[in-house]
Amino acid sequence: MSEQRLSRAEVTVLSYLLGNPAPQRQVTIADATGVTQARVSQILSAADRRGWTERRTDGWCIRQSRDVFERLVAARPPKADAIDSWYSLDEMPRQIELALEQASAQQVSAQVCGDWAADRVAPWRIPDIVFLHTDMRLDLESVGFVPVDTDPSDATLVVTVGPIPRGLHLDPAVAAAMGGAQALAWPLAPITEVARHLLASGGPDAADAIAELEQRFLSARSALEGAA
Repeated sequence: MSEQRLSRAEVTVLSYLLGNPAPQRQVTIADATGVTQARVSQILSAADRRGWTERRTDGWCIRQSRDVFERLVAARPPKADAIDSWYSLDEMPRQIELALEQASAQQVSAQVCGDWAADRVAPWRIPDIVFLHTDMRLDLESVGFVPVDTDPSDATLVVTVGPIPRGLHLDPAVAAAMGGAQALAWPLAPITEVARHLLASGGPDAADAIAELEQRFLSARSALEGAA
């Protein structure tokens, strides 16, 4: 495990553990992330030596949540097979709903990322462009979107296409603890993926938005961990 650059397998395993306050058994981690048990064992052992994780009688858990959160936000993003840009005149929440409905119709896994996901759990700034992560390409022309083939800045919705491990998402219990019932309306990406989109989108208030997201997440996670 490199101190400076985490591999995608390391990011996946640590993201899963960070997103689940309860201790997780190694076989469960492997099944949820798609990383082999042998590789999971290597990652957990290395993380344990760095003080990032610890092994309890009922499974593995994150020891330094804030440090791991910040390292994962700075890590390489998930693998992208394609990035599709779309434009629509609909209001942004309606664009999200249409895209999620189309994903369901195509049997595609989809998660809301970036500002719109952050706005559901830690509102800080007015969300702008919509970011989605899907495991297959969406046919959004059939629901009124226009593909953007020229300047990506013209897009209102950007879809990053790439693998989505079964267990990688913002846990509904954590989401509800952060943002209440409204946080459960959409499937949300892992919290560190949401934060990476905030960081990439920039803006003078990006750092404050990430700090608010981090604090709310860590508080919700700590409360749920204590209640377990």
